[in-house]
Amino acid sequence: MSEKPVRPGDREWRRKKSLQRRVLQHLKRHGSKRYDNLYMLFDPHRTGDTGLALQALKRRNYVEMGPDRVVKITESGLRLLEERL
Repeated sequence: MSEKPVRPGDREWRRKKSLQRRVLQHLKRHGSKRYDNLYMLFDPHRTGDTGLALQALKRRNYVEMGPDRVVKITESGLRLLEERL
């Protein structure tokens, strides 16, 4: 059985999606968290990946951010996790 060749960018795309999924799972398990706390938890080396992941999740309405920068998972975010598991 032949495997598909790995295209440039495939690993990067999977890594970004994995981070988004981990953030959603964390919010589901532990409830709402401040943006800064999520950033420190998922991006200790300050690469900026967590900020990009949160912005992507926000654009797709999987999370919402309050005026005090508290991030919480939305109903569509919860549905996404249930569909993927």
